[in-house]
Amino acid sequence: MRLLVALGCVAALCGAPCGARAQDATRAGALVSVSVVPESVTVGQPFSVRIRVRAPKFAVVHFPAVPDTADAIEAVDPRAMEDAGDVELIDRTAVYRLVAWDVGKRTPHFANVIVTTSGSDQLYPVVIAPVTVKSLLPADSAQRLPKEARDPVSPPSSLWKWLLLGAVFAGLIWLVWRRRKRRVAEVPREPEPFVAAITSFDALDALDLPAVGEPGRHVIASIDVLRAYLARRFPDMRDSLTAEEIARALPASDLPVLPDRLSQLLGRETPLRFAHATVSPDEAVALGKEARAIVRDIQSAHEARIRAMERGPQRGRRR
Repeated sequence: MRLLVALGCVAALCGAPCGARAQDATRAGALVSVSVVPESVTVGQPFSVRIRVRAPKFAVVHFPAVPDTADAIEAVDPRAMEDAGDVELIDRTAVYRLVAWDVGKRTPHFANVIVTTSGSDQLYPVVIAPVTVKSLLPADSAQRLPKEARDPVSPPSSLWKWLLLGAVFAGLIWLVWRRRKRRVAEVPREPEPFVAAITSFDALDALDLPAVGEPGRHVIASIDVLRAYLARRFPDMRDSLTAEEIARALPASDLPVLPDRLSQLLGRETPLRFAHATVSPDEAVALGKEARAIVRDIQSAHEARIRAMERGPQRGRRR
C-alpha cells in the first residue's frame, strides 16, 4: 500500500507532467508520502511505516515522534532516518518499526509532519490505512468447550482472627515483661564493713605511700578507712564528724575499745589533714597499723557480742 499526500501548490500539480510535477511542487511546498510494509501481518510480527518528505533545500522538516501504544500497537525500535536528497531538494524518509499485539484492523496514529519554510510552518497530516493483523493460532477443529468456572473459595471462619489477636496480645505482654525485667537492675550488696575495711587497708598498703614521699596521705587515708568502718558499725559516729565531735560522742557510744586510744589517733591526724603538718614515714606506717588494729579489735568485740546473743542467757550450775 502506498498513500501519497501532496500538499503545496495544487494548481501546479494539476497542469504539469508527472516528472516535472514533483519538481515544481517541491519548489512551491512539500510532498509527503506514507507507505506500510507489509500491509497484513500476524500478531507480534514487525511491520514498517515509512514517511517520505520531499521539500525545498532550505526547508526544515520535523517528523512525528514514535507513536504511543494506542490500538494495541507499539514501537520496536527508535525512529530511523534515510536521506536521499540532492543539491536542490530535500528527500528524507523516517522509518518506524512497529508491532501489533491484537488481531483485527489496527491503525497506527502519528502526529503531523511540520515543514518550516521562510519562517512559516506548514502541517501535513499523516494518513495511514489500517493494518490487518491475523492470529497465529490454528483453527479450533475439535470445537472444545471451556470448563465452567469453579465456585469461589469460601472465606475462613472468624476463629483465626481471635487466635491472631491472642498471639499478638501475648507477644506484647512478653515484650513488656522482658523490658521491665531488664530495667530492674540488681543492686549489688555492699560488702561486710570489716571485709571492706580490710580490703581498703590492703590496697593502701600496696600503694606504699610512705616510701614514695607521701606519709601524710597514708595516715589520712588510713583514718578515712577507720571512719567509714565506724560509721557503718555505729550510726551515731558519722564520718563527717570532726575529731572533737567524735571525742564528745565516745562516752555515750558502746565502743568496745578505749576512747583515749581512738581520740589520740584522730588528734594526730587532724594537723596532717588541715594544717599540712609533717610526719615521718616510720610514724605514718605505725599510725596506719594502729588504725587497722582498732578496726580489728572492734570487729572481734562485735563478733563476740553476736555469739553471746545467739547463745542466749546461761543458767547457773547447781552445786
